[in-house]
Amino acid sequence: MAEALLQQAAEAAERAGLTVVQNVGVCVGELSGVAPQALAFAFEILRSGPMLGGASLQIRATAGDDLHLEWVEGES
Repeated sequence: MAEALLQQAAEAAERAGLTVVQNVGVCVGELSGVAPQALAFAFEILRSGPMLGGASLQIRATAGDDLHLEWVEGES
């Protein structure tokens, strides 16, 4: 899951013309089957490279089954 999230964040950053991603926002629902702490841990372990190596993960919890990338922010 974290690998897919990082791939989506890289693609979104490229579309936005960013060269460095500082923050990645994701929505994680209680019914999604994903533990936010586990996702955050995997994100930190797997992030790498000049674009995503220093990115922080911001998780917004919801009551539903949501699980998606909401935004990326960084520098161009």
